[in-house]
Amino acid sequence: MTHRETDTTLMLCLATVLITLSHLDAFVPDPRIATGGAIGNSLFFFLSGFGLAKSLNAVAPGAPAPSLATYLRKRVIRLYPAVFIVACAMLAAGLAHINGAIDLAAVFVWPTPFWFISAVMVFYVPVFYLARLRPTGIATAMALLLIPYGIFYSQLDLSTFIVEGIGNDFTWTNHFKWINYFGITLLGCLVARLDLKPRLSPFSVALLLGGLLLFLVAKLTVFRFDMGHLQFVFQAALYPIVYGCFHVFASEALLRPLRATPLFPVIALLGGLTLEIYLTQTAWIRWLETQTLPEGPVTLLLLALVPLLVFSVLTQWLSNRMGSRVTRLFQPAAA
Repeated sequence: MTHRETDTTLMLCLATVLITLSHLDAFVPDPRIATGGAIGNSLFFFLSGFGLAKSLNAVAPGAPAPSLATYLRKRVIRLYPAVFIVACAMLAAGLAHINGAIDLAAVFVWPTPFWFISAVMVFYVPVFYLARLRPTGIATAMALLLIPYGIFYSQLDLSTFIVEGIGNDFTWTNHFKWINYFGITLLGCLVARLDLKPRLSPFSVALLLGGLLLFLVAKLTVFRFDMGHLQFVFQAALYPIVYGCFHVFASEALLRPLRATPLFPVIALLGGLTLEIYLTQTAWIRWLETQTLPEGPVTLLLLALVPLLVFSVLTQWLSNRMGSRVTRLFQPAAA
């Protein structure tokens, strides 16, 4: 995924790996290894905001700005063929159920079985307007998010509620984290509007390591010492982590030598399959967890990851074909 001079392939790969790792509780020797989901999610939303802001502000001088309808149509055609394919697989496997028109819409339209799809679809409309503001406007919008964040945070029972938890019912408590992820999406927009270039430096490395250390210390102490009211630290730490990742993992100083290694094609493959892996693992890993599995962490990991990669490649191939056909439906007929 490259935007002008900024190559975010490694960041996308990192997001994919962290999200997948966080879902492997039943497939690793120690469930504590299955972590990093919040960081992976944050990278995903940051890169979404970064890419959207770059594309929305890439209009040639004198050319008309894209309409909201055109913008949303492109987003839907990018996301929903893959959503449709994986949702059908979940229905076939008994992981989703349809008992009427409402369930049909919930599975295939919104919110879908994939929480991040419902989140980005909600984010798309405000981002369409906010991403084209001056940087001060985007920064102001980020600051204003502290108001609903503080109001809703004060209403949570933080002795039992986990801010990064996922609930099945559509309530504000189960979607509280959307406020934070929208802020991270806007951070991506802000970085794009400032036209910042990734720069590997002692400061960016220190920022990344400091954010990771803060996140780790919070994770090891907040729940162990019954300090649930400090859970906001988890989400606050994501901002320096993501910003530091941008400067470290999207820097040419790191990517240039990496591209010359045999590892980079694998990184590019995983980065290019981010959406499909996110979707497919929801179905595949959830289905595996309902099965009687063989013993041994190596066998379990291979059983989880190899088919996941194969299914993701197949999903991308099918969704690209579906998306191309849908796109042709909206093209004007030749004179």
